[in-house]
Amino acid sequence: MAVWGPDAEPRGHPEFIEPAPVPRPPERWWDIVVVLAVALALSFLAGAVAFAVETFIADEDLLTGRFPSGGAAQSPYFLFGAMGALYLATLGAVALLLFFRGHRLGPVFFARGARLAAWGAVPTGIVLAIAVMVLLSFLPPAMQEELIEQNAALEPSTLGEALAVFVIAVLLAPLAEELYFRGIMLRVFARAMPFAAAATVTAALFSLVHGHLFLSPGLGGWILSGVIFVLGALLALFARMGRSLRAPFLLHASYNATLVVPSVAGLLTGVQT
Repeated sequence: MAVWGPDAEPRGHPEFIEPAPVPRPPERWWDIVVVLAVALALSFLAGAVAFAVETFIADEDLLTGRFPSGGAAQSPYFLFGAMGALYLATLGAVALLLFFRGHRLGPVFFARGARLAAWGAVPTGIVLAIAVMVLLSFLPPAMQEELIEQNAALEPSTLGEALAVFVIAVLLAPLAEELYFRGIMLRVFARAMPFAAAATVTAALFSLVHGHLFLSPGLGGWILSGVIFVLGALLALFARMGRSLRAPFLLHASYNATLVVPSVAGLLTGVQT
């Protein structure tokens, strides 16, 4: 046994030796509530400002855009702005909480992890998205039409909207959702229960937040919710295997990108050059 250095046996009576302090995790259980509350508050504030701008300049087409018969809530500009504000507010809330605790966002959640998990994340996301598109193609035509109508407001009709959809779906949404669900929620739950249970709970909440059960209260909604649940479970698994949010972010981004590419490509091919 070493007699000097870090491996040396402690001197004195064991009862008088102070144990080494256990470092506190950068995330706290109440962050689950705080981050969500801050993000929602800032999103509502951004929406209020948008409505105020529309009212004061008296331009009815500013937010309603190509939806003259609907309100601003049906406008792609308003929806894209609301989603962007929500995701940016989530990123900001997490970064601020870590900053006040003496941590930085990158080293805590996006440290260099297992390279194999990161390499496998992109093809997994692409394969899963293709499988989902094939699965949805087997749904009854009426159900497919219902799902298309519910997502009509998010379908891009201009190059600007296509760019907004791509940035939100492939960059902002994966970043914010991974930070919240796999970065904070999964780590908090995994300290209180087995990892399998924590992954299941976070995947279920991740699926419910997407709202398919409420927007499509039928077989289509259950199928979409099940797909999001499977995606959430895979993201949790890749977060654990990769020991970082890099792998789940890549999986999430590649999954969303594969779903978005067809509509963006269809728009580009219809553009007159």
